[in-house]
Amino acid sequence: MRSILGEALDAGAAGFASSFSPNHSGWEGRPMPSTIASDDELKALVGILGEKKTGVFVIASGPRATPEYLEAIVADTGRPAFMVTVLTMYSRAQPGKAMEYYRKCAEANARGHELYIHSACQPLSFDFTLREPYLFYSHDAFDRIKAAEADKRAELYGTASFRERLRHNFETPKEGILFYGDWSQIERDGVPVTALAKREGKDPLDYVFDLGLDVQLVAKLYQNDDAGVAPLLKHPAGVVALSDAGAHLIYFCDAGFGLHFLAHWVRETGTFTLEEGVRRLTSDPARKYRIPGRGQIAQGQAADLMLFDPSTVGISPLKKTKDLPGGGVRMIREPAGVHGVWVNGVRVTDERGYTDMKQGPGHVIRQFAS
Repeated sequence: MRSILGEALDAGAAGFASSFSPNHSGWEGRPMPSTIASDDELKALVGILGEKKTGVFVIASGPRATPEYLEAIVADTGRPAFMVTVLTMYSRAQPGKAMEYYRKCAEANARGHELYIHSACQPLSFDFTLREPYLFYSHDAFDRIKAAEADKRAELYGTASFRERLRHNFETPKEGILFYGDWSQIERDGVPVTALAKREGKDPLDYVFDLGLDVQLVAKLYQNDDAGVAPLLKHPAGVVALSDAGAHLIYFCDAGFGLHFLAHWVRETGTFTLEEGVRRLTSDPARKYRIPGRGQIAQGQAADLMLFDPSTVGISPLKKTKDLPGGGVRMIREPAGVHGVWVNGVRVTDERGYTDMKQGPGHVIRQFAS
């Protein structure tokens, strides 16, 4: 694995990524290999970045890879590291937790150890059903659920032992989980399930798990309070970025986060000036990720440009489309107020969408700044 990583870096890879997230599990609830890898194994791999003196390290850190843990890796390798975890997102369940992570990363940076946090600028919502309730998978009450065939899960949900165990999980939560048991944050057709459960005279947990397997629910858990999120976005230890990108395209789509940033955090709330907002989306991440020749409009830089109207720029609500192979469904979002995109000086989109061309102007970046 060390050899393969070294070859990849020599060939132009941007770096190395891994995961310690307790929410990452595979078929039948089996943990992803990286989540149970030893510290020695991870450090042996990341060490290649230091030996090659190139690349960045990104990790879905969970509670295991604390800022102190990652700072030690940065100190050993001399390479920048980036944390991705819900622990660094604002939530009502733990309102002061995220800023504590930012503070520790800022202290690491002050010591010359580059450690940053992926700062999500959009509310983090999860669409799910009880047929595939990935939101809950880090609770051990779901161990049997994950191992069961999807059609047999309703029977397990109805057992007293399952519901009692889940209540215990909420009373004694592990760190790094997604949902802490605040049912007011879960909605059905736009209505909190707490209100729906009250109408039926039920406990919210019982109401939810009495629903059918395919009832659509939405959990609005993180980054949903502007007053709590704004200080995180403005913090120098953060970089405006994504987490899962298209990994869960059945349930949500965070594409267009930059357009949301310009619409909400620049135009609507005035949290950032237009100039600072553009910098946070362009030259700031390019510098932190060591991407050369990008992020500024300047002589010698790649002419990657977007023409937009500050008064109308934004992103559409989630839209469901059925255009994947085999009739698969995905969520998409559409831009607003964008009048053109240029890659390396060639216009690739206009107001109508992608322009026709025989060959694209883009190329793979294989060289990164040290």
